[in-house]
Amino acid sequence: MSAAGNTSSSATPAATGKDGGTPLRAPLLAAALTGAIFLAAALVAAFVVRDHLLDVAQANFDARAAHVTSDIRRELSLCSELLRGASGLIVSRTQSSGDGKPTAEVWDRYISRLDLDDTPPCVRTLGYADASPAAIAQAPEGASGGAATGPLAHSVLMWPPRGDATDGVDLGVNDATRAALMRAANSGDVAMSIRPLAREGANGSDPNGTEPTESQARARVDLYLPVYRVAPPPVLVPARRAALLGFVLARLDTEYLFASIAAHEPNMQMRVSAGQPPIALYPPGAAVSSQNDRSQRFRHTDTLRVGGQPLSLDYATSDPSLTASADFSSSAILSAGFAAALITSAAVFVFMRKRGMTLAETGLARSRSSLNEARLMAIFHSSGEAIITLDERQRIVMFNPSAEQVFRCSAMDAIGTSIDRFIPARFREAHRKHVERFGETGVTQRKMGRQQLVLTGLRADGEEFPLEASIAQVGDGQGGKLFAVMLRDVTERVQAEEALKASRQELRELSANLQNVREDEKTRIARELHDDLGQQLTALKMDLSSVEQSLAEVPSAPPPVLAQLHGMRRLIDSTVGSVRRIAADLRPVMLDDLGLLPAIDWLLNDFTTRYGIDIERRIEPGNTSFSKSGATTIFRIVQEALTNVVRHAEATRVSVSLVGEDGHCTVRIADNGRGARDVQATEGHGEKSFGLLGIRERVHILGGSVSIDTALGRGFALTARIPLAAIQQEEAVQ
Repeated sequence: MSAAGNTSSSATPAATGKDGGTPLRAPLLAAALTGAIFLAAALVAAFVVRDHLLDVAQANFDARAAHVTSDIRRELSLCSELLRGASGLIVSRTQSSGDGKPTAEVWDRYISRLDLDDTPPCVRTLGYADASPAAIAQAPEGASGGAATGPLAHSVLMWPPRGDATDGVDLGVNDATRAALMRAANSGDVAMSIRPLAREGANGSDPNGTEPTESQARARVDLYLPVYRVAPPPVLVPARRAALLGFVLARLDTEYLFASIAAHEPNMQMRVSAGQPPIALYPPGAAVSSQNDRSQRFRHTDTLRVGGQPLSLDYATSDPSLTASADFSSSAILSAGFAAALITSAAVFVFMRKRGMTLAETGLARSRSSLNEARLMAIFHSSGEAIITLDERQRIVMFNPSAEQVFRCSAMDAIGTSIDRFIPARFREAHRKHVERFGETGVTQRKMGRQQLVLTGLRADGEEFPLEASIAQVGDGQGGKLFAVMLRDVTERVQAEEALKASRQELRELSANLQNVREDEKTRIARELHDDLGQQLTALKMDLSSVEQSLAEVPSAPPPVLAQLHGMRRLIDSTVGSVRRIAADLRPVMLDDLGLLPAIDWLLNDFTTRYGIDIERRIEPGNTSFSKSGATTIFRIVQEALTNVVRHAEATRVSVSLVGEDGHCTVRIADNGRGARDVQATEGHGEKSFGLLGIRERVHILGGSVSIDTALGRGFALTARIPLAAIQQEEAVQ
């Protein structure tokens, strides 16, 4: 080792460089870069977590503020119910005694039973005032109170006895009180009056004699409930005013009310304002503008409507307990990130120093890994196929955008649920067992489904649809397995296939009809050639023979004429033979007159006679009685196969068999010709031929099948297998 001084001095510069620090540059840079990455990730994570926890804290604060608002609503409702109870006393006394109100002694006894010193704590004055019918009636119906034409009511009962009404003994002199009284009289419900009240001083104003400012103004809050002579009160406003007896009134100690409720949330700042212009109800005497203080971290605003007056409730707090979780979590993440950065940086430094890896190689390896991961995620998210990843319990752990479109379900709703929700109920058990068996096999991937290629899926809205699926499995690195299922919605393809099948069926039906029409036309032409043209040629031959015989008896008949007549007779014989051959090629008469077997015998004999090719035949139809269409089909199969032998096979021997067994009729035509590489090579050497296609169509119409066995130099064999039930006569089938 160089430290011991045993190595040569020439190795030292290469290992340490001139300044002794060159080899450390790459590891230090890599360690610094790694640490920076971890610190940046920790900062981002801390920021995200802190924002989330602050949002949670805001939600908790909103819930606490809503609870406070609910408490205020409940307390004000108790105050309103207190007025309704007092109004019931007034109405009952009026109906029983007719004097219109209870006595002061009765009122005091009623108040003593209510125990208003304790419940509800916000009511400090409770009284009753007789309405002034003239003043009430003169107020415009659509206005709150109209022009001031005198007091609207006169206070006659009050608790405590030294308590005062809003305007003293007479109510409705003040505009705010007058508006609240008319709102109550018109609506028949509780009305609230809020008006500023200067600090107590000389003559009820500021001690200095000045008008109260916004910061000095305090509020006085009163509730009024109309009392009517009849119950329920009339619907129309004029009739309701005429039936008005008076008002039950209460003065609220809103400072005590809001303070007692705010005491339950000592760390929450509550501000309440009402009226127009706004007046601060709590804290008392505070400026409304101060309610917009933005120094508090958490804020919440509610609006509570009581007695026709909206109360604006502003809540704010900087309670450390709300931010403690966010502060601790962010600090913990930053600390952990800093520690991880140090540990990782040290590990990278040691690793690179030990292995001698340069910074460029480390960055390249890391970038390649990140690139591969990015590519995989890009493929996962951009894949046109739906990809779903399942755990061993078959619960969804990944759900790509294509899967969202296919199943019409967001990934947020799908992840964590069972895959059964996307499988029709009738297939769920089988699917679960299929996945379990696949997991036991150890096979990495395969197509899902055994015989059927198209499975059935279930969208989130309940619609079933066809799909193709394949499955793969991989270890999750913790001893478990993950299953990746790749799905493809094949609804359009299945619909296209069904349409194609329908189209093919229609074409086959059209082809069958054309075959029948063609056979009928061939039969007609063949019979006309055989019967009409053949008879005419025969008659012409007979006439020509008669002329030839007559001339032969005349001694002076020129020999050239006799020779010409003899040649004409031979030509007519040849023409008759051609007509018969053409008619037989179109459709042998014996096929309709004698049946299938004689027609095939004639066809094979004629083939041997024409082309000199030997035919080995095996005709064993058994007891089969062929129908007309069945006989025509088999005859055309043999005829077309022999035609292909003549055109393409260059054969010297042909084997033809027709055997009926096992409920099928098997027709096989084989030759020893040159054969072909495939079926297309047999069809005219590239030229379009419909021979084999016609055979297949004829057999398919009858529900049969066609197979071909061929190879170069090994001949050509065509086998048609047709159900006997499709080619037998109905009587034979029965």
